[in-house]
Amino acid sequence: MWYQIKKTKVLYKTFLITTLISMSACKEKYSKPVAPQPKPVEAVQVVPADNNLSQYVGFYTAQHIISVSTLREGKIKSISVSEGEFVHKNDILAIMHNTDSKLLLAQAQSEFEAAHANTLQLSDLVKRSNGLDTIGALSTSTIKDRQSALSMARAKEKIAKEAEKLAESQEQQSMVRSPEDGIIIKVSAQPGALAGVGSKIIVMAAGNPEIDVELYDSKSVNIGEQAKITIIGDTHPIVVKGEVVRISPYFDPDTKVRHARLALKNPLPIPLNTSVFVTLLSEQVKNFVRVPLTAIFYTKNTPLVWVVSKNKQHIEEQNITIVSLKGQDAIVTGLLPEQLVVSSGPDLLQHEDLVKIVQMDEHS
Repeated sequence: MWYQIKKTKVLYKTFLITTLISMSACKEKYSKPVAPQPKPVEAVQVVPADNNLSQYVGFYTAQHIISVSTLREGKIKSISVSEGEFVHKNDILAIMHNTDSKLLLAQAQSEFEAAHANTLQLSDLVKRSNGLDTIGALSTSTIKDRQSALSMARAKEKIAKEAEKLAESQEQQSMVRSPEDGIIIKVSAQPGALAGVGSKIIVMAAGNPEIDVELYDSKSVNIGEQAKITIIGDTHPIVVKGEVVRISPYFDPDTKVRHARLALKNPLPIPLNTSVFVTLLSEQVKNFVRVPLTAIFYTKNTPLVWVVSKNKQHIEEQNITIVSLKGQDAIVTGLLPEQLVVSSGPDLLQHEDLVKIVQMDEHS
């Protein structure tokens, strides 16, 4: 029995020692953190852009583009203007067939004239009746009847006048007039064609001459900034000056393009919608550099790149402003020459990632 107790104690001590050694080994094993593996990336060195002048393609236009529509339905009787013609406000552009409206107007005018004549006659009769009841020449009830008849005649005259105004309005609606001074740029209807209420039959340009230009990012352009507009002519280029007067608050989410308008002092000797080259002359010196398009990613519609740290192991987000595109590169501000940026797959990276440059790319 003593031997059995002793054997049990020996086994217990052996188990305890084995457990402690095992726990110590596990503690030593799991106390060492696993080092994160750097992600392989391709990088490129930022280089200065060729020049600090950004050039865009613009289109010659006007301050307002107006679609002129019909006010009534029916057949178009005639078109009074042609494309390229200058018109003044209230000039007649087109006329609708208006046989019905002419008849209605003539009838309304005739009814109003009759009602007006009846009112004048009854008004004169009432005036001559005043006081005759006091001398017994007319009864009081007769005078009241004449006054009531005059009131009814005046009411009918008013109704007839409203009907005449309505008929005149319908007659005027048969004539399509120019809402402003401007140039006809498109006639989209022909005489004899059927048109409904609100059918667009003419497009015109009104207001001051302007250039509509597409920007890759409006942050690179300021209101009041000067620009050089170049028109490629048959013999030699024509160069005029313009000024940025409006920048659209909206942009295309796919192309990231935003529109701006440049005001011109004088009209250009070219048709509307002709393309021109626009060079923005920034008053402040900007540090323009080139980066590959594949390096750019977006967060909340803001363009960014990953800048690689000096030890080439860490990355940091950097906001940029896209000025223009050049081949497979973008001309941007917000970076310095010789900085390293991740050149491909930026959407696959996160702030805490370690990186390892496995390839240095060349600019296109």
